[in-house]
Amino acid sequence: VLFAPAQMILSSSAIQDEMGGNLEASENALANLGETNRLPLFRLMVKILAEYENGDQSPYFPWLNALPRLFYNGVAMTDACFECLPPYVSWLSQKERNNYAKFLNALRKGYSTLSQQTLDNDNLIRWAYNIALTRHQVVVPAKEKKITPLADMLNHGTNPNCEITYDPQGNCMVTTTTDVAAGSPLTISLGDPSNPSPLFATYGFLDTDCPTVFCKACEYYIDFGGVLYFGRIDFY
Repeated sequence: VLFAPAQMILSSSAIQDEMGGNLEASENALANLGETNRLPLFRLMVKILAEYENGDQSPYFPWLNALPRLFYNGVAMTDACFECLPPYVSWLSQKERNNYAKFLNALRKGYSTLSQQTLDNDNLIRWAYNIALTRHQVVVPAKEKKITPLADMLNHGTNPNCEITYDPQGNCMVTTTTDVAAGSPLTISLGDPSNPSPLFATYGFLDTDCPTVFCKACEYYIDFGGVLYFGRIDFY
């Protein structure tokens, strides 16, 4: 259902080669914090910021312009949000926001090709982090992450009907794993269907097909104190 050529795929290893030593100081700062396994994600975030700076001259401009501007995950939450959540979900959400803070500090500590205007823009960097976080595909854990434009827009499904693969040349293919009725969404799995908490902390939604999601919904309802705040959580 989709073929994306290798040259249009954002690859953490290719970004490392492209940017050379420009990110060395930042990556060393992350490594000193014990975040070596998150370096591929960091490289994706920096690449997104670099392409954003290129504006409509970037080959990724149509894709970047189509991406969401608002997120409801842990990175987007405030301290008041954390107090309203059940303990485990709150811990996961705070952990994600803390990871973002480490990325932000590391980015500003090291020399890069990004402009000072970009480096001073907290909202822009947070947006780039969320794009990298929510739209990447893991190829080799802790070593290689990729974002394939368009393939990153597949919906989540507890019982997905598609899979994403890469051929030896690095091209991406999305193929269906079962018959898909006309008009039905194409879906992949974004996480463990039996545990909706990480999905909420990372992506900002709860999957209504998860067996335990209704228990979580009740927890959120009680902790938020009624209908007023319950409607602010997206349920898909």
